[in-house]
Amino acid sequence: MPKWSLLAGLAMFSSPALAQQNNPIDGLTKGTSPSESCDQASVQAMAPANTTVAFAARESGGNCRVHGYVTNTNPGPNRVHFMLVLPNRFNGRYLYLGVGGGAGQLPVVRPTLLAKGYAQAGSDAGTGAKTISDFTFKADPARLMDFHWRGVRSSAEATQAITRAYYGRAKIGRYISGCSGGGQMGMSNAIRFGGENFDGFISAATVWPGAAFKPNLYRIMAHMQNNPDSWLPPELLLRTHQAIVARYDESDGAKDGIIHDARNIGQFDEQILRDQGFTPAQIGTFRMITTPRVWRGKGLYGDGIQAGWPINDVAGWIQYLTGTMRPPWPATTQHTTSALAAMGVPFYHVMADTNIRVMEPGRSYASITSDAELIRLATMGGTEVSTDSLDMSKLAASGAKFLIWHGTADEANSYLDNLKGYEAVRGLYPSAKDWMRIFFVPGMQHCDGGNGPTDVVDPMVDALAEWVESGKEPESVVAPRITPTKGIDRTFRLCPDPKRAMLKAPGLDFNDAANWECRAPSVSS
Repeated sequence: MPKWSLLAGLAMFSSPALAQQNNPIDGLTKGTSPSESCDQASVQAMAPANTTVAFAARESGGNCRVHGYVTNTNPGPNRVHFMLVLPNRFNGRYLYLGVGGGAGQLPVVRPTLLAKGYAQAGSDAGTGAKTISDFTFKADPARLMDFHWRGVRSSAEATQAITRAYYGRAKIGRYISGCSGGGQMGMSNAIRFGGENFDGFISAATVWPGAAFKPNLYRIMAHMQNNPDSWLPPELLLRTHQAIVARYDESDGAKDGIIHDARNIGQFDEQILRDQGFTPAQIGTFRMITTPRVWRGKGLYGDGIQAGWPINDVAGWIQYLTGTMRPPWPATTQHTTSALAAMGVPFYHVMADTNIRVMEPGRSYASITSDAELIRLATMGGTEVSTDSLDMSKLAASGAKFLIWHGTADEANSYLDNLKGYEAVRGLYPSAKDWMRIFFVPGMQHCDGGNGPTDVVDPMVDALAEWVESGKEPESVVAPRITPTKGIDRTFRLCPDPKRAMLKAPGLDFNDAANWECRAPSVSS
């Protein structure tokens, strides 16, 4: 079943001065307690004027669950539905959970963070999307605006107001965490409002504004759609993945079935592809996916280069890029998005087709050959994503912190492209060394899955909160891999770039993060 349900991480704290205080949750041990009332009328009285509380009740353990919606206008009206869970034992921290894809659904509360005392909130972004690959809502200006930024801002303001009133606190630690489209929720808020709504952000596996990700993606999908012989069948990719891992597994010092970082490899040997039965046309598609491409105009990165996908997990391309059905793939006007998924159509065909048809009904993305036209349509005529600049001045001046993480086996978008955006921002804002870090997660696919850690969000949220509240920079983060039968069967050391996790010495137990260290890369890599 396609892993199209994507959540993830973004987080930030309250005001520029907050990070300089001794502890933003100071006073919690001095008798702060939750409200005795958790019913619709009582919580409605705590909410802002544009907020409707539809449900409020106690859960097991004394937690208060709230559901409601914010009505946004001009354009509108449009409802942004939200959820909020207020723990009985509050640690002073509020976490907004981003939702990926086209949103349209509420996030799932993280039980371990709830047990630690984090209040948790989130919204459907007001899109009304039927599935996370459904982007037809973009034809509605109100829902499009809520998806871009307004839904997060209005629902965060409402749920934060309720949280402060419920606990009788003037200040709370405010964080947001999301992956993929959920990471965009926080990133767009950070760019527009700095630290107004959040004190710390975690943005995982997210495409930077200004990147040519979508037009480049549409180009790749159109190539396979128009040239079925160039398509990469699933059995070919599965076989090739095994061969690539066998060749490059130990590039990080450990033979553990994981290519931790493709940058440790150097030049990829294409003879692997020929040995697995790739045709010249299929090698052309492989190169199109993995090779960086220069787009006209400098763009965000200053060089116009859109990074390609790494070779860490080519089997993962099946879900997003290639599917299990041979092209040509049916149009989204012929079948529902759910039916297309069941047929084995790749996620990105559905995304490309719905996005382009919103802009120009009746037009197929596979008919577009002009770079300029691809950029125009992929960015909604320039209204969705800027293709030439990234202004993070408000965030830089806010005192908030910004953490990024990305799986190195991500099959949906390349961690190497995320790195280019990160490095571009570091170049534009020298102060970014004080408020932004990026971590790469070995073996993890898009937001979850793969054979790397199973939980990155929780340790990243804790690391972010500690950085904001105490000023302790995260020099590394340890993330576990948990299985139903063994519990924690491995821990991974995640390192802030440019350092990379390497096994300290041959023969050490690679399952223990203590045997790994964050090391500067060699000159050759």
